[in-house]
This record gives sequence, structure tokens and C-alpha cells, in this order.
Amino acid sequence: MKNGVVVDADSHVEEPEEAWAYLDKKYEARRPFPLTGENRPILYNLNAFWYIDGQVFPKPIGKGTTVFGTPLTQAVARMKSWSLGSQGLTDVEGRVRDLDDAGIDIQVIFPTVFLQPLTDDVEFEAALMRSYNTWMGKACARRPDRLKWTAVLPLRNVPRAVEEVRRARDLGAVGAAVYGTVGEAMLSEREFDPVWAEAERLQLPVCVHTGWSHPGIMRSGEGPYCAHALTFTLPVLMGYFAFLGGGVLDRFPGLRLAFLEAGLDWVPYMTERMDHYFHAQKINGRPVPGRPASEYLRDCQIYFTCEGEEHLLPQAIEFVGADRVMVSADWPHLEGRENSITEILERGDLSEAIKRKIVGENAVKFYGL
Repeated sequence: MKNGVVVDADSHVEEPEEAWAYLDKKYEARRPFPLTGENRPILYNLNAFWYIDGQVFPKPIGKGTTVFGTPLTQAVARMKSWSLGSQGLTDVEGRVRDLDDAGIDIQVIFPTVFLQPLTDDVEFEAALMRSYNTWMGKACARRPDRLKWTAVLPLRNVPRAVEEVRRARDLGAVGAAVYGTVGEAMLSEREFDPVWAEAERLQLPVCVHTGWSHPGIMRSGEGPYCAHALTFTLPVLMGYFAFLGGGVLDRFPGLRLAFLEAGLDWVPYMTERMDHYFHAQKINGRPVPGRPASEYLRDCQIYFTCEGEEHLLPQAIEFVGADRVMVSADWPHLEGRENSITEILERGDLSEAIKRKIVGENAVKFYGL
């Protein structure tokens, strides 16, 4: 990896209270604040929560479990190797020192608290996201050479989302973060077309990230294991279908897309499954998109992050193309990805040229760095 740039294509911030500093004044009384309680064993060190409109987030117990490490008054925050200032980006230079220690040149940062919907009030949700985006833009602007960020979009309020695409681009965002569904709605619904049109026009990459976005799937799961392996992951596959099977790329072929934090080995299965039913439906005269999924994958700007330990990674890379795969360290989350860059570099079944692409070159191209 000599002379190769190392880019962490997907890490996170554990939001501090400063993330709400730019909330519209009319929502000041509803500003989220942390509640910290007794660290009982059943909480698994997630003993602090954001209080928002009478509800608390995350929800580490019961049906609809969600698991994340913000607010930073959680016990788990002090168990990590990173300082609180680095985790919450209140100490930007501290985060940069952590990057230096890990040999990472550039890190692209995604939100954490928005991994699940926070309110049913779509205007309030848009205001929360707007405050976060403003704060994040200012935080990363302190070290724009090392820290990049993606803006979260209020897709349940399409006019606000279109506005936020434009504003985020002006603030310096290198991508737009969305989740695999908008509630139970697929991302291929026509109501979201103005957002994709604006992202295509501005050449702002759209990043479909894992998250607890689908309420029906969430209700089917209980406990942290199910929350991560299933209810957190399945919406990404739904997002993949929406763009490649729902006609979005027929309407907006210039979109740059990435599907993040779900690994890579699902892509051959899902693509071939979609192709199988594409041909079956076409033979029967039923509506299908313009092309099978494999052709969109081949011809459009579609990228993925991989996991360092995936056994079938060489085969999956061959299927999607070595120019389409990036690596995610997933800092400061504790899901085993923090060593993924080292794992990729130490693999004996990947060429040095492919390693350079995965750990840096492809992310530079995707995010326009």
C-alpha cells in the first residue's frame, strides 16, 4: 500500500448536544436532551437516551430493539478506545489524531442518531436534520483535508429534502445519507423523484445506509443480535431493489449510488434473484424496469462497502467489479469493523492493485475527493 491513499468510506459521529445548536427557534422547547439512568445489566451499557417528544432513543430492550452509542453519557462511550471528544467531534483534532494512529488519510462521516426515525412530526424531523447538517458541516470544516461528511435527508418531507440536497452541497457535504425505506415506502415511489433529480443534477452521491427504517421489519425483531443482523440490514436490500428494480435508474441514470454497511456477499444473490424474476415477469407480459438488475449494476455508478472478513469477498468483487468496492471502518461504533482496513490489507486472496482500490482509490472516485 505504499503511496496509496487510505479512505474510510463510512464511519460515524456519536452526536453530542451541540448537534441541536442550530435548531429552529420555534422548536427550542422540543430540543432533544439526554437522560442518563442506572446502568442495569439488561441495558448492556446503553444507559443513556435521547428524550424526544416523550420517547427515548435508542431502545435496547424488547420488540423493535435499536442499538447505538449516542448520547455520550452512556457507559459504553467510556469503554471505547476513542475519547469522548473524538467520538462526538467536539475535539476535531482528537479525531484526526485517531486517524493518524490508524493510518487513515480521509474519513467520511455519517450520522448515528438518525439510524432510526425520531419523530412522527415531519417538519420537526426536517428541523432536526437541518440542525445536524449545519453542525456537522461546521465541525468538519475545521479539518476539511481529513474529515468529510454526508448530509441526512428528511425524505418524509420531499420539498425540505430537495432544499437540503442543495444546502448540504453548499455546506461541503460529499454525499447524501438515506436509509433503505422511508417508513414502509420504497425509495422508488414517484414522490421521491424530485430528490433523486436534484442529487443527479448536483452530482451529489446518494448513500443508502443500513438502519432501522422499516417499522414492520422492526416489529418482527427483538434483541441486539436480531436488531443488527436482520432489522438493521434488510432495508438496504429493499433500497437496492428500489433503485435497480423500481425504475429509478431509468429515470435518473446519472445517479451515483452506494449501499453501505451491509457487506458485499449479498449483492450477487440479490442481483441474480432480481434477474430471475425480471425475465419471468417479462415473459408473462408484466411490468418490469427497462433492464435487468445486472445491467444497471454493470453500466451505472453503483458502489458498495465490504467487510474485511467476508469469506467470499474475492468472488463478490469479481461479480460487482473491483472498481466498485470500498471499505468501512465504522468508527466509533463497536461492531467489529474498526479493524476492517487492516483485515483487507492482510488478506492473501486479493491482489495489491485490488487492495489499493478498496481501501482508497474507489472512495476517492465515488465521493469526488
